[in-house]
This record gives sequence, C-alpha cells and structure tokens, in this order.
Amino acid sequence: MILLAYQTPREWVDAVRADFDSFLQDHAANERKASAAAIQMAVQHHDIPPLVDALVELAGEEMDHFRQVYEILRERDTGLGQDSPDPYMTKLHGAIRKQAKSDFLLDRLLVFSIVEARGCERFGMLADALEEGPLKTFYTDLTRAEARHRGLFTRLARDIFDPTTVAKRIETLVEIEAKIIAALPLQATLH
Repeated sequence: MILLAYQTPREWVDAVRADFDSFLQDHAANERKASAAAIQMAVQHHDIPPLVDALVELAGEEMDHFRQVYEILRERDTGLGQDSPDPYMTKLHGAIRKQAKSDFLLDRLLVFSIVEARGCERFGMLADALEEGPLKTFYTDLTRAEARHRGLFTRLARDIFDPTTVAKRIETLVEIEAKIIAALPLQATLH
C-alpha cells in the first residue's frame, strides 16, 4: 500500500465547497483523462496480457465515473467546462523515467498508483465533509474505487517487476509527489 508523504490540509475541502461546480468540472476532466491514459498504456504494452486486461477494465470504470460526474453537472445546470492542463500531473509525469522501456512502465504504474492514492485521500476528505445524501454516497463510493485502483497499479508493478525495486522506486516517487502537491495552491480542483 502506498502511504502519502504529504497530507492535504483541511482548507482544501473549504476551497472545493466554495466552488463546487468548478471542482466537478475538474473532476470530470480527470476521470476522462484517467480512462484515456489506461487505454493508451494498454495499447503501448499490448505484449503483457494481464496488464492489458486490467487496464481495459479500469478504462471502462473510469469512463463510468466520468459519466456519473457529468450527470451531476447536468443536474446542477453546469456544463463540462473548458479542459485545462493539470500542473500536478504535468510535474508528476516529469518524474517518470523515459530512457528504458522497463523503467518507463514501472514509473507509470507507480505514478498512477500515487495519483489514485491522492484521489482516495481527497475524495475521502470530501465525503466526510458532505451532508448525508447522494453526493456523500457518490464520493464515499469513489474513495473505495480509488483505493482499489491504487492497489491495482501497485500489484501490477509488483507482478511485473522485482518487489524490492518497486518498493525503492515508490519511496522516491512518493517524496517527489509530496513536494509537487505541497507547492500547489489549494483550490477547487482534485489536485
């Protein structure tokens, strides 16, 4: 299991609640991008059937989350909004080693696991702060899904690579992620 080195401050929830529609738009964009990234990784690593099987399944689940967020936006008479680059993801992708194909795959799996861990943390914080009702239930369910996804990426990494190598690289990437997320402003976005 990945343990994050930086804990999101409570003020993040306040920022989200103050501009919930913007948060939902950002959330929708992140779900869509997660689905696309899973498909892209499956195609790039088509020679590893267990990886492809897991990523195809994940892509469908992420697209279903996108659909659910979109339905919430429609209920609120809000559209998807303009998609914009995510500084968190841009900087985190910069930590991925690209020289060797195996390093590239390992780092991508672990970065996605860390991103899912961050989503699990933040969706859980949001679910705890919401009043009883459909939104609270939705974000509680998403917290569980993010935890499963975090575990999926870590398990895939350990199945494909030496577990000691995986553990060492996780430590490095978790520290990099902590510095990235701590430097970003708290705003109504997932990251």
